[in-house]
Amino acid sequence: MKKLVLVSAALFTLCAGPMGSRADEVAVVVAGKPQDAAETYRADGKLFLDAKSAGALYGGQVYWYAVSGRVQLSLRGRALQFVAESKTVKAGDQEFKMGEPLLVRTSRAFIPLSFLSGADFSAWSGFQTRYDERMKTVVVEKTGTIGSPRVFSYKGRTRLAVELAPDAVYRASARGTGGAELVFDYGVAEGDEKTEIDDGVVASYAFKQEAKLVRLSIRFAVNGQKWRAVELTDPRRVALDVYAPGAEISDEAPVAAAKIPAPAKAAQPSGEKKRRLIVIDPGHGGKDPGATGGHGTREKDVNLAAAHELANVLKERGDFDVVMTRDEDVFIPLSERSELANEKNADLFVSLHCNAASNKHENGFEVYSVSETASDPAAEAIADAENSVLELEGKNPQDETAKAILLAMTKTEMINESAAFSALSEKAIGKRVDVAARGAKQAGFYVLRGTHAPAILVEMAFVSHVKDEARLASRRFRRTMAEGVAAGIADYARRQGWLE
Repeated sequence: MKKLVLVSAALFTLCAGPMGSRADEVAVVVAGKPQDAAETYRADGKLFLDAKSAGALYGGQVYWYAVSGRVQLSLRGRALQFVAESKTVKAGDQEFKMGEPLLVRTSRAFIPLSFLSGADFSAWSGFQTRYDERMKTVVVEKTGTIGSPRVFSYKGRTRLAVELAPDAVYRASARGTGGAELVFDYGVAEGDEKTEIDDGVVASYAFKQEAKLVRLSIRFAVNGQKWRAVELTDPRRVALDVYAPGAEISDEAPVAAAKIPAPAKAAQPSGEKKRRLIVIDPGHGGKDPGATGGHGTREKDVNLAAAHELANVLKERGDFDVVMTRDEDVFIPLSERSELANEKNADLFVSLHCNAASNKHENGFEVYSVSETASDPAAEAIADAENSVLELEGKNPQDETAKAILLAMTKTEMINESAAFSALSEKAIGKRVDVAARGAKQAGFYVLRGTHAPAILVEMAFVSHVKDEARLASRRFRRTMAEGVAAGIADYARRQGWLE
């Protein structure tokens, strides 16, 4: 058997051993964070996880009784009983069936991954486990009754929204004069968080699982600010609004999550504040997979998943219209992406990508705006890599770049606005994600050059870096990244006076 490094929850290495088992390597992500090493085993094409490693993975304890061939997995005061070579698992008076039996090899017990990723174990443990055979990636997420906080900064107020299970209960209270908190009795959180907001209204928040409750503690930017908590529906959630000093609590109904398809920009009624249109561009697609990670993560898939998350965050804000250049796995030429934004009269353009480098130690995120000269050689190399898709369109990248430079040089004001948009977005993302911030940079990205609106390109992380690749496979990480990008959009919109 071989040791394997867990990514985000880890990298598993499968073990060579008896009965025709073969060595293999599987990436595992738990809430987007790296964990310690684990051991696995493959037999007859099926994947098994070392029982003790499984205990560590889910935060439980495992007892292996070698003489009787029994394994007990204890988690939060409950226990599962496994028996060697048996497909039956007992949990008190309940019995579960496994597709494969518990294996014992060289005095070690191995639990079938198919059981850990099944509905019975998910309901019993409170964890969802998913295995992607093509990407050789296991993703583990805690099944919570209390969703992670979502933060929306508006003019004069900041909203923290938390999605709730149907039977979840909560209570709101002040924390002296400097903050407020939401307490969810008997709640289960997906994970702990501590985030600096610093938007002039909310300084920070802490979200933590405690013994018999979940606590969301909010620290105000200034003592004595007004706040209120309201419950919203579809989906069910509680929103705590904090008002800027001097602002009055609005009598208007809270903003509800939009569930309609992203519209084309429509004419605004007389006297109504203009709704701004954000065009989201999931990079690559179709015959153009983009970069590919060591475990098979395809950039085009991550870009599309993150773009959907960003669209949902912006729709939930309620004050932007959203259009995506693609909402499925199709190939779209770079010029058509910017043409779509121009036809829709976009106010902002955001292209989402994943980075890659020959140096496997390179990691983190970057935010780019367009320029006729790159901010550094590495930025120029990344732009060249992203622009190489022009060859799939039957175009010469050098010729097209020369044309685009002439166009970009006539749009000095737009270049400057894009740089400001990029800087605000890089700062907002950096407050939220747990990957290194590599800065706001400039380079000659073709897809940005043709757009007649402030435009940025976000390289979310490196698929060529083992831990970054694991994070990108996690919906939680993609959602956090999307919230950071959305915060950057809102910061720029407020700077422009677009938002109330």
